[in-house]
Amino acid sequence: MSKSKDNSQKLTYETATGEIEFTLMSDMMFHYVMQQSEKALTGLVCALKGISPDHVKNILVENPIDLNSAGKETIMDIKLTLNNNEILNIELQVYPDKYWISRSIIYLCRAYDNIGSGDNYSLVKPTTLFCITDQELIPNAEAEFYAKYRLINIKNHHLYTDKFGINMLQLNHTDLATQEDVRNNLVYWADLFRATTWEEFKNLAKNHPDIEEVGNLIFELNYDNQAKELLEGQRRYREQMNSQYTAGYTDAEEKYETEIVKLQSELKTLQAELEKYKNANR
Repeated sequence: MSKSKDNSQKLTYETATGEIEFTLMSDMMFHYVMQQSEKALTGLVCALKGISPDHVKNILVENPIDLNSAGKETIMDIKLTLNNNEILNIELQVYPDKYWISRSIIYLCRAYDNIGSGDNYSLVKPTTLFCITDQELIPNAEAEFYAKYRLINIKNHHLYTDKFGINMLQLNHTDLATQEDVRNNLVYWADLFRATTWEEFKNLAKNHPDIEEVGNLIFELNYDNQAKELLEGQRRYREQMNSQYTAGYTDAEEKYETEIVKLQSELKTLQAELEKYKNANR
């Protein structure tokens, strides 16, 4: 990566001020920082799982990215193996996605299918998909800061298995965090993701050596010409894809709106005639 000579030699993470152009809400930034800082990754995983760092014996990023060869289409979710016996998939979702529920289930199922053909099913590793988002991805869902979805019996709520699930950290609902969420540092991590200035970030990083390391990595990429070009390219690509999706959805609504209204009117007429027929033949 090429350094910006005028700035990076004079500024450091500790002395930087103003807006952070590319924050942890950039999925490429997030992926790079987490794969570079095992301490920070461990802290985030412990917060998401509600466990002590003492329980983390080893953590492996299965899909590290190389900024020198990454493209704007590069998949940015982080796939991890925890303690050699658990699969974790962490992704940022910062744009609306009408089909996120279907997509998240497919991602989870693919990750859960983690044994080879003919292997013993006892070797299947527990798998969890963690979504960190500031979007409302589940229509009509009750607002919640940290939601956990599992496969259960809908009648008596008996848990079918705890080896397969989706957790959602809703960054825009920190006001709904529980005391458990606070104790597990989930609110702290949500504040880190939402920090948009160096002043905010430095205040959060005080007395947190692992987060100071994150600050240095964020600074490094924000003042590296090649990295900034890549981050900007990816941001524009994501925004363009989101705009095309929104435009396509709107065009389809406009195209079929008249036809839908007509069909709804015809349906009402048929329902009225059916009721008339029923009443006449009683």
